[in-house]
Amino acid sequence: MRGHVGARRRNTWQRAAVLQAISQAPCHITAEELHDRLRRTRPIGLATVYRALDAFVRDGVLEPAHVGDGKVRYGLAARHHDHLVCLHCGAWEALKACLVPRLPRRLAPGFKVTGHQVEVYGYCARCQAATA
Repeated sequence: MRGHVGARRRNTWQRAAVLQAISQAPCHITAEELHDRLRRTRPIGLATVYRALDAFVRDGVLEPAHVGDGKVRYGLAARHHDHLVCLHCGAWEALKACLVPRLPRRLAPGFKVTGHQVEVYGYCARCQAATA
């Protein structure tokens, strides 16, 4: 049953620290950024951070996001939001609301939706001004 929602996992200080740090982040954060924040107060390995993130994603607590910089970022699934991504500089910003607020739980027979990701691509104001 390992990896299924509701599977029993050991509640370690490392996992608690990962979840607390992500809940305090203003938006999605990379594993490396998270590791840097956590190391300021306690010794924790990057591999431990990745294992905790993977477990929380499998359990539906966290959601990964792939935005303009090509890195995987993580955020609380309960605070889901979508992003604007600049095609020129790769800058991204969070939208205040989800663009797909009421996605049906089932889209096709046998397919259960567990989440979604929407990125809106275009050019930020700074990049538009530079090319004008």
